[in-house]
Amino acid sequence: MSVNHDLSESVALGSPSDSDSDLEDLQDDIAKFDQSVREFLHSHQGRLESPFPVRGVTRGRGARGPRKAAKPRGDITARLAKVNQAFLSGDYSKALDLVSEVIRINAETHQAWTALSSIFREQGENARALSAMVYAAHLRPKDVAAWLECASFALDAISEDEASNLHTARLCYSAALRADPTNLDARLGKATVCHRQGHLAAAISEYSIVLKYHPYDLDIVRKLAEACIDNKNTESAVPSAIMAYRRYFDYEIENTPSYGADAPWHDIGIYVELIASTGAYAEAIHELKALSRWLVGRLQEQYWDHWQIDDCEWDETDERRSHVPHFHDSLFSPELYGPSLPLDLRVRLAIYRLRLGEEDEAFRHLTWLDPDSPRTLDFTTEFPFISYDLAGELAKYGQAQIAIRYLELLRATAEDPDAVLLVQLGRCYLATGQQSTAEECFHAAIDAEEYNIDARIELANMYEKAKEDEEALILAAEAMALKEAQGHPTSSEPLTKEQLHKFSMKPDHGVRCMTASQTRAGPRQAKAKSTQTARILPRRYRAKRFANPDKRRQDERSRAIKLSRQYELVRGLKQQIKSGYNDLIPVWLESCKELVDDFRSLKRFYTWDKYLHFLGRKQLLEQFASEEASTELSQMFERLTRSLAPQGDSLPGPGFDNHQGISFDDWLDLFLDYAIGLSLAHRREEAYQVSSLSVEALLTELVCAINTNDEEKCITIARHLMRDGGISDSSRMFALLSKLCQSPVSWYTSGPAQKFILRQIKAIDMSYEAAGNNATGKDDLDQNATAAAKLSMDICLLMLYGHILFTSTSYTYAIGYFLRAWSLDHENAMVNLSLGLAYVHYGLKRQSTNRQYLLLQGQAFISQYVQSGENEPQRQAERYYNVGRLFQLLGIGYLSLQYYTKALEANTQAGGPKLLKDIILINEIISLLSTNHKNLAHQLLVRNLRL
Repeated sequence: MSVNHDLSESVALGSPSDSDSDLEDLQDDIAKFDQSVREFLHSHQGRLESPFPVRGVTRGRGARGPRKAAKPRGDITARLAKVNQAFLSGDYSKALDLVSEVIRINAETHQAWTALSSIFREQGENARALSAMVYAAHLRPKDVAAWLECASFALDAISEDEASNLHTARLCYSAALRADPTNLDARLGKATVCHRQGHLAAAISEYSIVLKYHPYDLDIVRKLAEACIDNKNTESAVPSAIMAYRRYFDYEIENTPSYGADAPWHDIGIYVELIASTGAYAEAIHELKALSRWLVGRLQEQYWDHWQIDDCEWDETDERRSHVPHFHDSLFSPELYGPSLPLDLRVRLAIYRLRLGEEDEAFRHLTWLDPDSPRTLDFTTEFPFISYDLAGELAKYGQAQIAIRYLELLRATAEDPDAVLLVQLGRCYLATGQQSTAEECFHAAIDAEEYNIDARIELANMYEKAKEDEEALILAAEAMALKEAQGHPTSSEPLTKEQLHKFSMKPDHGVRCMTASQTRAGPRQAKAKSTQTARILPRRYRAKRFANPDKRRQDERSRAIKLSRQYELVRGLKQQIKSGYNDLIPVWLESCKELVDDFRSLKRFYTWDKYLHFLGRKQLLEQFASEEASTELSQMFERLTRSLAPQGDSLPGPGFDNHQGISFDDWLDLFLDYAIGLSLAHRREEAYQVSSLSVEALLTELVCAINTNDEEKCITIARHLMRDGGISDSSRMFALLSKLCQSPVSWYTSGPAQKFILRQIKAIDMSYEAAGNNATGKDDLDQNATAAAKLSMDICLLMLYGHILFTSTSYTYAIGYFLRAWSLDHENAMVNLSLGLAYVHYGLKRQSTNRQYLLLQGQAFISQYVQSGENEPQRQAERYYNVGRLFQLLGIGYLSLQYYTKALEANTQAGGPKLLKDIILINEIISLLSTNHKNLAHQLLVRNLRL
């Protein structure tokens, strides 16, 4: 078969072939392998003198395909023999060196790469072994067996890097198909890999091509069916699986009149479920009965194909069958009718009859499945998904009491609590008026799956009807927060039939078990998602509103005792951590989390706005509700918010000073310690959530931001501290926080920060201007008061804005604000230093027009800076050092050395810090080296070097 014919068959199946993209991927990978070979050779033998060409590049006008490999030279053969000897003797290091030498001489030696792969495999380096195998294979691209071996090895090593190895295996199978398009092993392998990758359309296409050559291979038919069911586009995929099964059964009926113990009963179930998934329940019933008749050996009784008004063919007695024409001529034993139909197929018949609205016929089948019979318990254990489907259909048709019995059997046989099963069971109890039991089921569902949405919706509906509006609103908000975080559609309706009704497969058929309901796998999928949406909601105690009052009081007492013990445990762990047992920190964090979650889950401690913010960012909840206004959940949320929230903002009074016997001061300490602990563990978002729970925790949130290097949060909090204005410390705090956070200065110099501070300066200027205008024409006393008010302007605010402009290299504008500060305080050392540096940096810019003037002006302010500190010996060393740095920046080495010398003398006389001395010495040595005084620099270094 040609490649073109192969591709045309793929397109004919409705799914375009991906061979072209696979070819491009393979060529890209080959180029990467070539590069890795060069790097490998370079790491072992140094730079190659003549790198080998990349395969696939045109070598000439007439060149087509890979050239035939040349026979290895004698010296190469001899070296390969030594490689084999070293490998067989177990000296893999020597073998690796020898084979590296062979590759350095001729990198296209196929035997060298296979030997290298074997060496890596023996050393346990599977990734490198696979790379060497693939490179060896593409040196002989027509060798199908080599490509298949590479793919098999990649799949065997799948646990190391699943995504990468699956991709490599797929490329290898594609290369094998290009070498031999008729190789069905390669095509089947590629289909399997595509299925595992989730590329279901490609897998279906490949399975379909294989079935053209082996249409009656049941294993391939099963794999195709599984891929079709998994495919999202079920409507277009399932018919191909139905046709494959139909073709198989037609062949088997024609060639195998009867079956023994290995009868494919399970495949009949798969086949009819595929048909039922398209909504053709009558056809599914017809096929189920016809194929079952064939397997029990009554193929001749084809007259039953025309009797579809009921299922009397599979009754236990002949009472109804006796009314069917031709049945009197039957020669078969009564055991080949009702008793011979497997129970799982009978239950499917009952389900299909219920879906067609034929309840009487469905309940005739259910007489075989008595909930009190041990046989039924065994059935639910073996076929849990079919049992769940049956219970769901019974509930839909108002038979909730019977559905409960089957669901309770499922619950008893389940190894772990299943949230979806518990939700369905709760709905059935609710339908029968057993509200307390239903409530327990929904609570158990939330306990089994922390982020279960359906259970919250059901509870919210129950509580709204019972006038428990506060709890109903909380549950509705939780459900909407979860939907927003997980990207689920906002809907409180049960899952559709297409979602619920899937077929189950036995593992011994080589196909993974399919769920009768996708929700059976839901808890695990939801738990996986919960790691991405960690701490969407606080884990909270949920009182049962419909429980007996005595039981509620007992639960409250037990909970209070548990929290008290937990608090004592947390205090004990904290004391041990202070004593140096840092390994207890994770245990302490987890213990604190339980207490904090309990406290923050109580609505009475917060206003509605703040509480809803904890549940899911209130503005997003409102936006979500407005976008999905037509759904029942969003309507309930809006209704409860409108009716309850305005009245629900009353907080506990002054006399309420504790919770569960723990004072609020202790709770606050616990919250703040826990938030800081989370920040030190780099759990930033959780730390912010906890610290935001108290209005007094702003500084704690600030500490968390510093610990996690969150500069945006630091700047936000600093702006909050400056919002009221009027004090210099807030401006200093802004600068300090920007320095403490170990991250770039982008937020410090950002546009929003500049605008925020400039607005404050303008507001002060406007107030002074207004004061000046009011004083116009008045006596000198008022004008003097206005002048005094101007002098009281915050210098720190002007300097902060000037430094922001300075840091963003806007020196011209920075000088303007520094001069305003200087006009208010001529002797301020920081103002003079900042002005001097600003003028010098501006003078060093290429765009400066009068560089000499700017540099001299800067030096003038620097001189004032030095002179103003003559009466402060402790600070004089630092001033001299700063001036020395300035002259070093200007390239005036002899002046910088003079000031460094003065700085050292001043620091020694004042008994200054040793760190400053070391810094001065380092800069002095660098200055000497820059002026080519190497001997002096060496002497200074040797004189002060400490080992």
